[in-house]
Amino acid sequence: MQLNRIIALVLVAVCFISATFGIQRRQMDEALNLKKVLDRDRLELVSLDGAISGARASSSGAMAVRDRLRELIEEDSVKGVLLSINSPGGTVGASKELYEAVKDLSAKKPVVVSMLDQATSGGYYAASSATKIYANAGTLTGSIGVILSGFNAKELLDRVGIQSQTIKTGPYKDIFSPFRELGDPERALLQELLQSTYQEFITDVSKGRKLDLEVVRKLADGRIYTGQQAKENKLVDALGTLDTAIADLRDLSRKKFKLPEQSELPIRKSPASFERLLDQLLSQTSVSIALPFFDIAGAGNISGAIADQLTSKLTGHNMQAGNYDPPILLMPSWFN
Repeated sequence: MQLNRIIALVLVAVCFISATFGIQRRQMDEALNLKKVLDRDRLELVSLDGAISGARASSSGAMAVRDRLRELIEEDSVKGVLLSINSPGGTVGASKELYEAVKDLSAKKPVVVSMLDQATSGGYYAASSATKIYANAGTLTGSIGVILSGFNAKELLDRVGIQSQTIKTGPYKDIFSPFRELGDPERALLQELLQSTYQEFITDVSKGRKLDLEVVRKLADGRIYTGQQAKENKLVDALGTLDTAIADLRDLSRKKFKLPEQSELPIRKSPASFERLLDQLLSQTSVSIALPFFDIAGAGNISGAIADQLTSKLTGHNMQAGNYDPPILLMPSWFN
């Protein structure tokens, strides 16, 4: 009887060990298969949606897209990138960051832009350094220029008896204050600032599109072009749908890397990292609770990352002092 029990226990142990090794082997095989899929030559689709700013609001926001484009420079399995743009533009700094990321990536592998409803101002800025630009006939693009706008509520406040009190360290610190008129010296200073930014904008477009600077300057008076008009003015290369752009990207990638015509080069949508997903979640959630347990979570792990993100969300939006510093925009204000 005792012997039977021992034999039964041995059989159970053998079955358990076999099952464990079987599961591990299957997981290893699946991991290897997944790695083969991820390592195979392919294209990647990156989407830029909405207004361009330095905020990390979503996985398709400007900074998340910039980060992904820079990552793709080093990913050898990605032979080409399709950048889908649907943006009215945005702030100068973030638009410049995107422009540089697209330029650096296109120096290593083909980058084709597909414009959707609109790719104006900062959206066009980002696209201009790509290998090739596609637009639909009715796409709105162009709007190459810089704008800085504010409002003056002094007369309204005087009527209701409200007076502002400002203490400042220099004559220009409250520039664009809504409580007074803009002075001539301030207007001249701001115009000079905008002209400097505008000059950099058109210079970059000129380099990206390989057009004479004066040709770009004539086109860069702030006007908006349809896709057809943009093609006629060489602001885009061709008219076509997203599928047309993908097919062209596939051909460009095969030629660039000397791949055989039968190479499939499937296209995959750019995955969202944990940090991007967390940013998107927190941007849509109002957080108003204390989380003391994050203080003991070690830095460098997921808990630490969550703590950092929550801390920035909790303090970043509600603890800023009031100021009169409007952003310099590469977009018409009525696109907001």
